[in-house]
Amino acid sequence: MVRLPAIPERPTVAELVAVRAHDAADTEACIAWYAAATGIPEEEIREAYQRLGEQPVT
Repeated sequence: MVRLPAIPERPTVAELVAVRAHDAADTEACIAWYAAATGIPEEEIREAYQRLGEQPVT
């Protein structure tokens, strides 16, 4: 399970950068795990993840 860091009510730029770095590391770990579990190349998973992020939220 991925544990998200707490974000303060009024975060500083440094705190936001730290959260972003933590999120990126968690994303990479999840991609690596999924690739190992499914046999799908990591690059394909990254591309799909990128396309998913480009979808409009309705």
